[in-house]
Amino acid sequence: MDPSQILSQLLAAAGVSAAQLPSDVDLSPGNILRAIVILIVVYFVARLARSVIRRLLDRSGMDPGVKLVLLQLAFYSIIGLGVIWVLGGFGLSVLLLGIAAGFALKDLIQNFAAGLLIMGTRPFQPGDWIAIGPSEGIVAEVSWRGTFLDTFDGRRVIVPNSSIITSVVVNNSLSPQLRSTLSLSVDLQSDFERVREQILDALKPIRGISENPPPRVLIESLTGRAANLKISFWVQDPVNNQNRVVSETFDAVKRALPASVLDLVPVTTATPPRDDKPK
Repeated sequence: MDPSQILSQLLAAAGVSAAQLPSDVDLSPGNILRAIVILIVVYFVARLARSVIRRLLDRSGMDPGVKLVLLQLAFYSIIGLGVIWVLGGFGLSVLLLGIAAGFALKDLIQNFAAGLLIMGTRPFQPGDWIAIGPSEGIVAEVSWRGTFLDTFDGRRVIVPNSSIITSVVVNNSLSPQLRSTLSLSVDLQSDFERVREQILDALKPIRGISENPPPRVLIESLTGRAANLKISFWVQDPVNNQNRVVSETFDAVKRALPASVLDLVPVTTATPPRDDKPK
């Protein structure tokens, strides 16, 4: 299959018939070689321009997020102009280019635009612990195509930027501590004050539990022969300590109340009630 047939099929997929192609489309080997050389030159020009602009912006003391957006915009604008120049050399009109490129590069353009928005607004930064839908982990990089997450089981997940700006994003790193909760059921005949003291004493040796606000043990409800308790505590530096502290707390409470514990369930939350916030 010659190049003109391949082009015709691609345009047909974009809704453009072969009859709409300009009559002077030139896909000769010489023209193709010229296009390759132009693209290579444009790429290095774009890199040089980005380097010059970066040095100028570094002197201005501009916000890093805005600076990154401008650098990306400058680089890909030059690349885009180079592509238009090359396709113009084949005899393709700008209108036809827009139709074909809009179809073929729809997702790429969406992700690029979303990436610029994320870099500009900075809802999260590299090193933050975030959750986006089913994906959760530490932000490794925010690029023009997607956001790279390192999950807690050692995987690298790439989340498309276009899906991020339409999804609920939970940033667990904006606060120096997060609240966790253990739901505990004990025998209704238990001495609540004694149980409360035992639980709070068990939490004292655990490194990473905040003293401001201090841990609390409250009765949530009574069901049958059980009293349902809620143990709430704040974890300092949750990115590094959350899982360890919750696990040690679970084990400490279980050992402190071996006879009276009926059920013990850990639940993590970042939305504290109004009367239980750090001061």
